[in-house]
Amino acid sequence: MESVGYGLWAVLPPLVAIILCFRTKMVLPSLFAGLFTGAVIVSHGNVLAGIGYSLETIVDNVVDPWNARLLLFTFFMGVGISFIWRLGGSFALADQAKKRIKTRRSVCLGTWLLGMGTSINDCLVAAVDGNVFRDICKEYRVSSEKFSYVLDSTAAPAAALFISDWVAYQIGMIQQGLDIAGITTIKPVEAYVKTIPFNLYSIFTLFFVGVLMYTGKDYGPMLKAEMRAISTGKFNRDGAVPMLDVGSELGEPIKTNPMVITFVLPLLAAFVVILAGLYWTGRSGTSLMGVLENSDASIALLWGAFAMAATGVTLALMTRIMDFKDAMDTFVDGFKLMVLTASILVMAWSLGAITKEMGLAQFIIEKIGTDLPFVMLPVIIFLLSILIAFATGTSWGTMAIMTPLAIPLAYNITGDPSTSSAIAGVVLSGAIFGDHCSPISDTTVMSSIFSGADHIDHVATQLPYAITVAVVVLSMYILYGAFRISPAILIPMGMVLLLLLQKLLHVGYLRGLKVSES
Repeated sequence: MESVGYGLWAVLPPLVAIILCFRTKMVLPSLFAGLFTGAVIVSHGNVLAGIGYSLETIVDNVVDPWNARLLLFTFFMGVGISFIWRLGGSFALADQAKKRIKTRRSVCLGTWLLGMGTSINDCLVAAVDGNVFRDICKEYRVSSEKFSYVLDSTAAPAAALFISDWVAYQIGMIQQGLDIAGITTIKPVEAYVKTIPFNLYSIFTLFFVGVLMYTGKDYGPMLKAEMRAISTGKFNRDGAVPMLDVGSELGEPIKTNPMVITFVLPLLAAFVVILAGLYWTGRSGTSLMGVLENSDASIALLWGAFAMAATGVTLALMTRIMDFKDAMDTFVDGFKLMVLTASILVMAWSLGAITKEMGLAQFIIEKIGTDLPFVMLPVIIFLLSILIAFATGTSWGTMAIMTPLAIPLAYNITGDPSTSSAIAGVVLSGAIFGDHCSPISDTTVMSSIFSGADHIDHVATQLPYAITVAVVVLSMYILYGAFRISPAILIPMGMVLLLLLQKLLHVGYLRGLKVSES
């Protein structure tokens, strides 16, 4: 479907979805309400036609090959998770981890490190890290809010900076931007490398999460959540609605012969097959970056998730912990486990499709024009990327919209291919921040699911931390635009500023709590 300009009306669908998410605390109907609102507008106010248009939009997004593979990836991941749980793998690993992990700090730091270490895909971070540390977090009284924050804030930032399917996608978007700008003196992979130091939100977020996990100096609603968990042992607040409770969904694990191998082997199979899949689908490339650039991440992820599920079935039968009927029941339970996740993904994709069709991004960009002084360019690109990602709930969608626009815009202003390429890092920085703050983001939803947290509680407690980092990022972009200060100086400067802000906010919030209690 081609994009048609609907002006200010294009803002309404995501606005409806986001407001209803916060008001009703129900993600799925809120997303559909946003989609339906857009469909009615596109159908010229005809409600019946809007219903039909909504359904067709959903169908289009389900049958899209990339989306269909990600849906199957999600379901097979659910199967793998169900076998890990039922075979006692999570129980066995948690038992082993408890012998080595002696403090809340080591739990938090372990979650942070594992998140960065499993960054082949941001969704995989939530699934793997969530299942390893969820029970341990409960044992050591780490709140579901803090746990979900770590999952969410190590997923996309780590995937965006390290070797992952994100790298290949970013290179593809940069290629589009270079082609549109007519830049031929720099190759996409070289341009991608130049973007890394300008992806300040990812760099600062990984640093900030590590600092918070080490110091434990929380503030805002996260501090209240942590105080609740420490004092009462309640993983979730009273009245919370966790998006996933593996125990209630899959029943109690079989603890007759719990083995760590039933946890490790399915995940190892997934990692090996995903890496092999990335290589195989991108083997026409002549270098590591070339392989990533040519690979199809959706195929690799699907193969990996299927390998994880198949390994679970094989282990269940070979160890005789389950008979064939029990294994097939567990297989089906794994699919059931991910129905809500899959539904939310489809609704989020469909809402993103309707906002794209209505020309939301084009409307925003047209309002600012193209005649900008360079000092304003990083700031405007950052803020626009935030707005689009927050409204649509997708970093990748934002990159697809903004990168091909930002590079030509920067080249038109500067005439410098190197600087113009680096601006793509600013796009990614804003996209990930907007995605983190959005309640309709798939990675935000998955973090809530695999941590066992209430989704709106996760969004509300994460928001102050994300904003803190974004304020520092924005300050660094202003300095860069005004004085062309090198990222080699901006990055350490930003980290020092984050340390100071964290300490000040922690102390200030503690004082506020004491005053309110007295």
